[in-house]
Amino acid sequence: MTNASMAKTTSRRPTAGKATAASAIFAAIRLDILAGKLPPGSRLKIDALCQAYETTLNPVREALNRLTAEGLVDLEDQRGFSVAPVSIEEWREIVRGRCLMEACALREAIRNRTEAWEEGIVLSLYRLSRTPRFIEGTAQTPNPEWEPRHHAFHNALLTACNSRIVLEFCEDLRERSDRYRHIASISPQARQSYVEEHRDIADAVLDGDADKAVELLTAHYRRTLAVVEDFLEKPS
Repeated sequence: MTNASMAKTTSRRPTAGKATAASAIFAAIRLDILAGKLPPGSRLKIDALCQAYETTLNPVREALNRLTAEGLVDLEDQRGFSVAPVSIEEWREIVRGRCLMEACALREAIRNRTEAWEEGIVLSLYRLSRTPRFIEGTAQTPNPEWEPRHHAFHNALLTACNSRIVLEFCEDLRERSDRYRHIASISPQARQSYVEEHRDIADAVLDGDADKAVELLTAHYRRTLAVVEDFLEKPS
């Protein structure tokens, strides 16, 4: 793990007391892994993590053990902890799961449509469309304001499915996809804008055309799938 990548992790400082320190560190490290700030395969040295996250040994150890149970961190004898590698097979399974789960959730949301739900989609799309994907003047430096608005838009599409459990499953799959979507953003084939894709999805949803909305949403995810596949399959 490079000093630069470790330095980036200091952007979030856990403020929890002793009782919740491990949970706070777990959440911070997990987020940095999913966002690609701690790259796949990078070593996770406990002393360096204590310094980067401004905490002590026990919370970091507990957090790494929990992340190992989640599959985001590997533990090897004599080598210690490292960020779990990415694989094409896992990425394909994540996208397949998102397409299946979100197709069902989106159809249910359209059936349960309300004026407030429609307004939420329109507002989240407006905010997202006014936020550039990359920093102005750069081709592949992600704009930190874009990702939260992108999540907000996709979440807005599904909220009216009215199932907390389904939404939690969708959120878990979305989080698991974040590491791979980071790869998509640095790929030479990265799409510079998703505005038209998002607008088309929203239009189909607001028109109540569930079949078209699901078709557009799954095609949207599969385009990112193809970009990451191409990136991972190229020889290093």
